[in-house]
Amino acid sequence: MSNGNKHIRYRPVKKRKRPPTGDLRYGPLFTGCPAVELAVERLYQAGDKDREDRFWGLIKALNYALQMETRVLAPVQLTPEGSQGQFSWASSPIPAEKAADLSLWTLSAPKGYRVLPVFTRTEEADGSPATLGLPMAELPLEQVMRQALDRTDLTALVINPWGRSATLDKGLLRGLLYSHGPDPAPGEEEAKKGVQAASLGLWENAAGWFAASADKGCPEGMRRLAGCCDAGRGIAKDRRRALSLWKKAAAAGDIPAAVAIGDRYAAGTARTPGDPGRALMAYRRAAALAETEMDITTWPLICLRQAQYEARGIDLERAARLLAEAVQGLRLLWQETGDPDARHEMLRAAADLADCALAAYDGAETVRESLRKLSAQLNTESLHFS
Repeated sequence: MSNGNKHIRYRPVKKRKRPPTGDLRYGPLFTGCPAVELAVERLYQAGDKDREDRFWGLIKALNYALQMETRVLAPVQLTPEGSQGQFSWASSPIPAEKAADLSLWTLSAPKGYRVLPVFTRTEEADGSPATLGLPMAELPLEQVMRQALDRTDLTALVINPWGRSATLDKGLLRGLLYSHGPDPAPGEEEAKKGVQAASLGLWENAAGWFAASADKGCPEGMRRLAGCCDAGRGIAKDRRRALSLWKKAAAAGDIPAAVAIGDRYAAGTARTPGDPGRALMAYRRAAALAETEMDITTWPLICLRQAQYEARGIDLERAARLLAEAVQGLRLLWQETGDPDARHEMLRAAADLADCALAAYDGAETVRESLRKLSAQLNTESLHFS
């Protein structure tokens, strides 16, 4: 019997599509600089006991940003006396090649100090009337750091000054720009030679070098030898041995090995079906390990798995940003090392980004043009975007 109330049909609310901001690429207009933003957030949340560890986490995130050839938004002066309009420049910044002869705008700080502000996102640049309407250029972070270090009238560089910020004095800038990594650990040279052989398709030689590296206790050598065992590349196929080597490498702190274990859970075996839930938990454990040790050899791969196994089903826009970061890092890693695994993962990330962007954003022609630019940037004929 009707109670007199009108029957209401409930329907799921869908997020409205909107055009992406800027090209689908790693940078302040699309992804921001998530590693630095996360590290700064963690630093502000730290108690006294954790503050030193979180500070070094920020330094590692900044080093990762340099490895990733990160670009930031920097206010510039179009005229000697400067100018400021009513509207934001942050969403349409001056390209780096056109800003080569422009002076950077500086900010007065207490006690007469002058600092150089930079921003990782458009909303950060527009976060105060002091910089809203200033001409902005999209410049490499390394270039801006070097200019801040070289100028005698500047005290420091400040990242995102209007919110939770990070101030880098000249000592920190000098350390970030001119420090070198630790000396190679036992087995790392052998692993490197194995990667070089693998890039040439010489898998028997590669497997030999990886075995020599693993014998010296090198986690990377163990992980790469595991990959050869799993696929039967240059060595007899032995998936049980591969899993054992991955677990040993992961226990020694090798994050890509922890990701590989998640991949095994996701794929399953001839006798055991894939388990996406167990794989996701493995990826989350790997991400927790990588979060404070950010490096171009680990974090882009973490971004890719987060997009594929978590964000893709929840938030397409976040997935697209993660994929753009993964493409950037894996591309640079492949170009630097010739690692065929990095190339394979890069192509997967780019193809997933294409699918994700077309599903998430309005303006199919605009999105396709961004994807064509991405394909040209990757410099490979293996990607075809329709």
